[in-house]
Amino acid sequence: MTALLLTILAPLAASLLILILRKKMGYIATVGALISVTGSILLYLSTMEGTIIELRFAGLPEMPFRLHATAMTATLSSVVSVITTFIFIYAIGYMAEQEGRLRFWSGITLFLGAMQLLVLSGDWILFVIAWEIMGFASYLLIGTWYRKKEASDAANKAFIMNRVADLGLYIGVFAIILTGGSSQISTEPLQVISTFGAMALLLAVMGKSAQVPFQSWLSSAMAGPTPVSALLHSATMVAAGIILLLKAFPLFSPAALIWIGSLGGLTILLTGATAIFSEDIKRMLAASTSSQLGFMVLAVGAGFPGAALAHLVAHAFMKSSLFLGAGIFQHQAGSTEYKQLQGLGRKMKWSFAGFALAGLALAGIPPFVGFWSKDAILAAGLLSEPAGWYFTAALAGAFFTAVYMGRAFGILWKGDSMQKIEAHHSAWMLTGLLVLVAVVISGGFYLEPMVAAAGFDIPKASLAVISGLAAAAAGLTAGWFVTAPSFQHRLWTFIQENYPVFGGYNQVVDKPMNASANILNTVEVALLQSVFGIGNLFLALASWLSETLDHSVAYLVDRFGILNLDIARLTQLSDDKGIVEWIAGLVDWVQQLGNYGRSIQSGLIHRELAWSVFGMGLALIILILTNL
Repeated sequence: MTALLLTILAPLAASLLILILRKKMGYIATVGALISVTGSILLYLSTMEGTIIELRFAGLPEMPFRLHATAMTATLSSVVSVITTFIFIYAIGYMAEQEGRLRFWSGITLFLGAMQLLVLSGDWILFVIAWEIMGFASYLLIGTWYRKKEASDAANKAFIMNRVADLGLYIGVFAIILTGGSSQISTEPLQVISTFGAMALLLAVMGKSAQVPFQSWLSSAMAGPTPVSALLHSATMVAAGIILLLKAFPLFSPAALIWIGSLGGLTILLTGATAIFSEDIKRMLAASTSSQLGFMVLAVGAGFPGAALAHLVAHAFMKSSLFLGAGIFQHQAGSTEYKQLQGLGRKMKWSFAGFALAGLALAGIPPFVGFWSKDAILAAGLLSEPAGWYFTAALAGAFFTAVYMGRAFGILWKGDSMQKIEAHHSAWMLTGLLVLVAVVISGGFYLEPMVAAAGFDIPKASLAVISGLAAAAAGLTAGWFVTAPSFQHRLWTFIQENYPVFGGYNQVVDKPMNASANILNTVEVALLQSVFGIGNLFLALASWLSETLDHSVAYLVDRFGILNLDIARLTQLSDDKGIVEWIAGLVDWVQQLGNYGRSIQSGLIHRELAWSVFGMGLALIILILTNL
């Protein structure tokens, strides 16, 4: 359980730490990759006896997220982490003086974590999440040197073409869940999905694995740093489509497999021809990658996923070695164009030796790992139905592979480059290359047991071995002598540019999307102006109402104040003229009464007695009158 989490979380933690610390980035990334290697190898050792390691945690209602380590997924996880570690070692030297190191190291470790999550996903929802993170990280990595127009255009092209194809993954996963009632990735599903659902998944594969007609983004993506090309376009991003086919293989009906195999065969031939006529070593390797992935798609369509898995593992080591070798040549010459690389192999013999060994393996020369995996693909085509098409396409592809590798050998070894170059090797870069080449040399002895442990068989056929060796020998010989660094014929240019039918990507996708974006932008601006106009109208109305209300309230308050003042004045007037004067009159009357009473007070007894008698009489009269 711990190994399962370490394999995924270690590179993700390294990415976060790189963003925080922003120093020693290459070393932090390498440590994260080494921890991931440790976890994946522990998983591989634990699952070799058939043990399945599963971790569940909260997800969607009734559809929990699952991490699932089987022999197959542990094998793929180990391949990804091992290759990544040595690419990181190579990148320490390659990126030492390059710009965009923070973007590169944080993005590439994020990509590694996402790739491990995709490989070890045990449910389709988590698989889609990992797929999306990979797409985002690859966009960042291809655009590492985004200040260069070529790099930014390549990142946008890869993003757009993959987003279109990714719609197929959503539809396909939806079809799987509707068919099976569960999001779990199962090796023994209750029933297959519809051909429509399978075709939707194949659309996603076409985009991510650069199959016809989506192959052109892969060549453009070579504008990124070489370690990005080596990692994304050998063992990880483009391999994600093949991993999708391997995980979904039990869900495919025979009718769907025919479509899948046919697409693989077509891609082998068209992109193989593009690689032959390429004028740039990295673009040749990019076209070769599409073609080799076509071999894997063909094997799945032929009904032999074990052959596809074998070539996936072998190709990961071979192609990453080739990209790293090409990167050393690029680092030395400052270019990846063949005309700048002529004769460079003679000056950089160690690098050329590593590149040549990986190239011979890719061409199918024994005892290298590519011989065994290419033989398995040819046998799968020979033993399948319809054998004619599958075997013919695979054999022609094997010949094309040998031709473009032989041509690369000839250009690098023969002739002289247009500039004088002082050859020197970076120890970091050479170490990363040679370790991977060592696996290419010895890996064939472990390939079949590894595939068998994953639960698959590798098909075999004597005719496949003989025909494969003949195609490799003939192709290498022809390629060695066809060392022109460029081809000028219009047909060759058409092939080099990935068959730009109707103007290619720029005319079919880029310009219409830009035109649509401009139209939508115009509509959006008009809507915004309308909204702002309506808003300004309401603001003006609110301002008018506010002013009117303020004036009205102020007027009413003024009137009310004036009324209160008038009442106050009236009150004051009534006080002054009424109550005050009445009180003053009462006071005068009391004073007069007092003066009168004083006047009748004489102090004579007889007079006072007379008044008393007068009063008593008056009181008596009043009593009598009141009692009548």
